[in-house]
Amino acid sequence: MAAMSAAAGEAPASAAFVDLRYRYSNLYSQSAPLRGHANTVRLQFGYRWALGNGWSAYAEGIAVRSLFGRQYDDTSGRRLPYPVEADPKSTGLTNAWLEYRNDDVRVRVGRQYVVMDGGRFISSNGWRQTSQSFDGVGVAWKAWDGAELRYHWLDQVNRTVGEDFPDRQQRRWKLSAHLLHLDQALPLGKLTAYGYFIRNSTRPVNSVRTLGLRWSGTRKLGPEGASLGWIADVARQHDYGNNPAQFSLGYHLAEVSYGYAPFSLKAGEERLDGNGRTPLNVAYGAARAFNGWVGAFRIPVTGLRDRYAGAFGSLPLARKASWQVVYRHFTPVLGGPALGNEFDAGVLFDVGSGVTLEMQYGDYRARGYGVDERKLWLIAQYRFGRQP
Repeated sequence: MAAMSAAAGEAPASAAFVDLRYRYSNLYSQSAPLRGHANTVRLQFGYRWALGNGWSAYAEGIAVRSLFGRQYDDTSGRRLPYPVEADPKSTGLTNAWLEYRNDDVRVRVGRQYVVMDGGRFISSNGWRQTSQSFDGVGVAWKAWDGAELRYHWLDQVNRTVGEDFPDRQQRRWKLSAHLLHLDQALPLGKLTAYGYFIRNSTRPVNSVRTLGLRWSGTRKLGPEGASLGWIADVARQHDYGNNPAQFSLGYHLAEVSYGYAPFSLKAGEERLDGNGRTPLNVAYGAARAFNGWVGAFRIPVTGLRDRYAGAFGSLPLARKASWQVVYRHFTPVLGGPALGNEFDAGVLFDVGSGVTLEMQYGDYRARGYGVDERKLWLIAQYRFGRQP
């Protein structure tokens, strides 16, 4: 590290980061006697110090509170007659790292967010009021033209339940994890190879080895600004280390989108295998970004096939605005009746000066599996500065 300092580029200037997010959740579930109302607020404050010669440091804290009483189940242990919104009270340190970077190499040591690709297997899970962070070392290296090689060694995952959660074993899990990730730019899109080797000492059932390939990209088609986008992701997951189970499970994601900035269409299928005893494990990934916003069920042991179609785009307003709608149909991989359908819709307005307003709605119809659930979210967020 000391030898590299002589060739270091300048780190970004010292700067503060502030994020204030208020979210109202209106919650309905057939399994709960009462409708839920969750008013939660999150304050994040971080500061990055530019130390010179390519070195910098960053610290970030978070505080999550419930406003106007608690008419929802935050999963902290006290059973309430309301649906779940898993945002319990929390105060803690979400980032604390030291970084060195130059034009070819970045090394970050300490508590940090880690997101791989779309976040299916490794993510900060930023939808929750408390984001997920990891303790460890991350290295990124531009190994050759068009390529970036990333490696993470992780000692601990700090989960979205936060530091005040009464169950200590749910707050954080002790890991010995090695994440390998290679991106290679192609004449058409980007090819990614990844291998995640995770041993979990706290919950051995989440010790897994995942190997996969992903091809993704966008391409302009025609002179009118239309573009074609695609994702093709194939992986295989096995038990690893101290996991008491034995399994070999497949995964694939295939998605295609086409259209213009105001209006585009997309369709895809995600398949997560199960063998009748164990489902594909996504314990470290972004739960809500896949398989519906409502989060009405866990991946069943018979596997999950999620076929979806939707539209997204922007609105012709003075301020920036975006929207999306998605319909999902869920079936088990091993056969049997459908697991239900879900309709999701959302719109986001950027009103300027760091302020955004957002509305999201999810409607899950069980069709005999689980129970019907509907959720409406209203979100107001203010951001100052940039989160590194």
